[in-house]
Amino acid sequence: MEIVLQPVLTDLDNNTLNNLGNDISREFENTRVTVSSATNNSNLMQLKKDITFQSSFDKHRNQWYSPKLLVWFFEKFRPNKDTKILFILDADAYSDGLNYVLGEAYPKGGLGIIYLPRIRQEFYGLKPDNKLFFERMVKESVHELGHVFGFSHCKNLQCVMHFSNTLKDTDNKMRCFCGTCRMKKIIF
Repeated sequence: MEIVLQPVLTDLDNNTLNNLGNDISREFENTRVTVSSATNNSNLMQLKKDITFQSSFDKHRNQWYSPKLLVWFFEKFRPNKDTKILFILDADAYSDGLNYVLGEAYPKGGLGIIYLPRIRQEFYGLKPDNKLFFERMVKESVHELGHVFGFSHCKNLQCVMHFSNTLKDTDNKMRCFCGTCRMKKIIF
């Protein structure tokens, strides 16, 4: 099994992405985590020209519509059954019934997305905090990949699979699965 981290519309450096991959691999044992480069993928190079991709952007909200992006990425990448892809976007997004999302997954499609702006302190007019940003990025990545691997939300407030209604929820939870979810992971 392989997890591919695919940065899109972001300037995260390779060191940060590799560290993210290392932390993700601790939660998904026996899974290889690789980092792809956006510049090496011809599909991503066509992003700005793609009308369907561009139609995912809501100019009135100044946000991307996450479900449409998930479908677009699935149609362009169609991961095989042994590969899961996590797209990392430096873009603000929303979904049905939610003013914003920190991430979203398409489990049947084998992919998920995390959105970086709202996990950055700067978004709220605060000083940058790279350590906190990275911690949030790990938690959101593991959470969305958990969905990709078939996990649902957990009632345990500290479990990484607990739904984050606010960023405080994300900060209060662990970056790993709780005992109950770990047992489910063995079954998957």
